[in-house]
Amino acid sequence: MRRPILTPAAVIALLTFSLPAWADPPKTAEAPAILDLRVNPLMDLHYWVRKLASEKGALPPIEGLPGAVAAVLKVGDSLEGAWGILDASFTEATTAEELARVATRLPETFKLRNGTVTPLRQDLADLAAAYKPLEKTFLVTVWPRHREIAERAAATVRKELFPKAPEVYADVSRHLGVVSSPKTPIPVYLVAAGPFPGAFTMRSQEGPFSVVALEGEPDSQWVEIVVHESIHGLDDLTGEGSVLTELRRRLAQAGADPGEVRDFVHTVMFVQPAATVRRLLNPAHKDYGDTAGYYSRVGRAATVVVPAWRDYLEGRITREAAVERIVKGFAEGEKKEKGGPAQKPSAPVRPPSQAARY
Repeated sequence: MRRPILTPAAVIALLTFSLPAWADPPKTAEAPAILDLRVNPLMDLHYWVRKLASEKGALPPIEGLPGAVAAVLKVGDSLEGAWGILDASFTEATTAEELARVATRLPETFKLRNGTVTPLRQDLADLAAAYKPLEKTFLVTVWPRHREIAERAAATVRKELFPKAPEVYADVSRHLGVVSSPKTPIPVYLVAAGPFPGAFTMRSQEGPFSVVALEGEPDSQWVEIVVHESIHGLDDLTGEGSVLTELRRRLAQAGADPGEVRDFVHTVMFVQPAATVRRLLNPAHKDYGDTAGYYSRVGRAATVVVPAWRDYLEGRITREAAVERIVKGFAEGEKKEKGGPAQKPSAPVRPPSQAARY
């Protein structure tokens, strides 16, 4: 990249010299905020308990914790794992008492995608009731350390990402076709612990929001995770017209089932933020898809998508050619695995609205 002839300092010096002594220096409009980083003790408690419940191991000797874990397991069974339906309620509360009041405003029941009806209001009320005995001890014994982790992560993201956020999201938008800036900032809740896969994007009545569980040392990996999750939110806000939507449509036409569509499209959503972070923020950054083992877990999706999308990002092929290569790679692999042509599904596959796996 060529350096500009005038450095920013030189430009400022020239502008200052050319203005009368009494004139105010020119003001530059601040770019609209894209992310709203939040540290919420109740959200942290909820995701910590959910993680402990998912591990099914011995619990720390903390008053109220066994009852909270039992409630999470019961509600999780009721929701059949679709936690995004309830987790949006935690954006409206910071204490268990507030959460109980939020529960009274929920619909009494909710029909899941498979047709099962869950007692939504009672589920949230049960969680609030179970969290009340735990909350006081949690705030004294666990929260101080968790808050330190979350605030350190927030400081890292603000320092590393925020100064160049407009450039980062313009780059993401240019390549993926999603909106570059939402009308209101996307809330990102930073929590110290959470169940697998550790980061989620869901939708509340106000719009998409993310929850990111933090592990390891603060570095560019945290930044990539936050950018990745916000791409899920921008994808939700964009709807039709993005590259991601087009890829979903073409993969469905090629015979991909919903799980295959998700893996192939989601892999694009891993490659893109990693490349953007590496190019604009940290040349030494490594793909989270590599360091966390995601690429190896999705197998054929990564084998097809990663080289195709990297070739596009590095200017060796066009975006259309990359999309075509991904769809062709899926179809060829499908024939090898199933021994015949893929069948076209009866309806297009759409992006998940309840939650998105990181």
